[in-house]
Amino acid sequence: MEISRSVQDELAKRDEIILALEMLVVDQASRLLAFEAILCNSGKINHVSEEDLVRYIDKESGRFKNYLEGEGLVGFKDRANRVAKDFLYKSK
Repeated sequence: MEISRSVQDELAKRDEIILALEMLVVDQASRLLAFEAILCNSGKINHVSEEDLVRYIDKESGRFKNYLEGEGLVGFKDRANRVAKDFLYKSK
């Protein structure tokens, strides 16, 4: 059965929208995890180390394993660590 060109075009648009939404969810989730890492260490905000943030993000990123697989989880953790470090240095 042949799918019409207009239906194929609509399916392609849908795929692009789904991908964009997935990217947005990953971006927002990594930012939230970064904020969480900083807040959980906020008792020592002037002394928060990058190692503390990395350790926390590594531990807590497991909550996202059902949604992110393989390399996606690594990229997610890398982004969360990068965002956390950016926030940390901007606050000093």
